[in-house]
Amino acid sequence: MHALVLACAAQAVYIVAFVLFKTAVGRMAPLSGRHPLRTGTELVAGASWLAAVFLLIGGFAISAAALVTLPVAAALPAYGLSLMLLLVVGMSGFGERPTSREWLAVVVTVAAMVTAALSVLPGAGESLADALHRTGGEDAAGALPLWKAGLVFVPSLAVPIWMFSVRDRPVAGRHARPVTGIAYGVGAGVLLGATEAFGLGTAMLLADGAGVGVLATPHPYLFLLAGVLGLGLVSIGLQRCRLTIIVTVVTVTAKTHLLLSATLLFGEPWPGDVAPFGLRVAGVLLAVLALLAFPRHERRAASVPDVVPDELRGRPGPGVPQSPPPAGWPVRPAPHVRPAGIRHDGQWAAPYDHRVSG
Repeated sequence: MHALVLACAAQAVYIVAFVLFKTAVGRMAPLSGRHPLRTGTELVAGASWLAAVFLLIGGFAISAAALVTLPVAAALPAYGLSLMLLLVVGMSGFGERPTSREWLAVVVTVAAMVTAALSVLPGAGESLADALHRTGGEDAAGALPLWKAGLVFVPSLAVPIWMFSVRDRPVAGRHARPVTGIAYGVGAGVLLGATEAFGLGTAMLLADGAGVGVLATPHPYLFLLAGVLGLGLVSIGLQRCRLTIIVTVVTVTAKTHLLLSATLLFGEPWPGDVAPFGLRVAGVLLAVLALLAFPRHERRAASVPDVVPDELRGRPGPGVPQSPPPAGWPVRPAPHVRPAGIRHDGQWAAPYDHRVSG
């Protein structure tokens, strides 16, 4: 039960950290993965962003402390509950309004986590405490072969590299539809999922008394590398897209990745009986379905009526914004950044930085 409380606390810390990230990047010049050095300099120069980083690291530590003895699947309902808190914060603090399809995707996400968690329920002759307590994994973490670490890390790195080189392009054109941030969320999610997996391996070894010997394993180094890249990508996504979409996609991607990675790296137990095993597989499939259910583009602006009075023709109308301004929580923009606004056609005008050409 103590581990479940820690898992819930970790998710609350995650939400607060992502809110700080959203607020911090809203004050910055436009970030781009195609200019990693400039983006990295911009990020580390922000005190609020660094505070969010330390807070997120604290969340990783709390989560790892819980998962040392708690099966990963058993902690998934805590992640689902955190999404409810996320929606409240996004709607009340950032003015975000999810569409009906996005609500459906969130419901499928929660259903996926609950379904996977049901596979941990005790079987015949087993108590709930026994089902929620996992032992072992330290030996596998200490003797982790590099090829197994590569099977987790390399695919996690390939997705954001593809994002940086192919998909990280500004949306332009009068009829362009802004993206909701699914690609950013998936890219950051696989990296942060790998971060949690290698962080869990580090925590297991420390709990087993490895001490400084943990530095002889790949866990802490892959934890740092995946974490740095994941934080960079999620910061770019939060600046350009809505908080609720980015964090929901990051969560479902990261936790699914963590569940599968822990199975490969540390022998995370999967149920042997047919029914629990089916629930675990169904949970993973529902998580994939949730990602597919999220719309890829924002809603179009309301169409202009065919008949417009002459005295109103040419004047800007109210329009329907495609998504909330990228700045997030009401903040004062930096002097070199023009605040986002609504054009006459209902689209959000992108922030402009006179220091960035092209």
